[in-house]
Amino acid sequence: MDALEATELFQRNGWTDGLPVVPPTEERVRECLEWAAFAPDHVIGVEPVRRRPLTAEKVAINAAMAGCLGPHFPVVAATVEAMCDEAFLLHGCSASTGGAAPLIVVNGPVRREIGMNATHNALA
Repeated sequence: MDALEATELFQRNGWTDGLPVVPPTEERVRECLEWAAFAPDHVIGVEPVRRRPLTAEKVAINAAMAGCLGPHFPVVAATVEAMCDEAFLLHGCSASTGGAAPLIVVNGPVRREIGMNATHNALA
């Protein structure tokens, strides 16, 4: 199955919100895990309502489906970890009917290392 067929399958089954999906191949997921130096069963955080562990593998699968490249995954993992911190109040922003939109600020050398766009639009 090629990427287009996979996207169509995801659409037909309601597995996407309508945005394009990159098939989370074992290779893509493994690359994410390797860049972050995480074992698949490493717990990045615990979802606060149901107390479900968010393993590195599950986070990597979701990141890969969103198009995340291996070098970017450590930033994604750090973001998930921070959002699972009690002080962030993840349940509040994820259960709001008011449309919360968390802002993630990435700065420092990692921003340049991964080629994150930070020179145009709102950050110009």
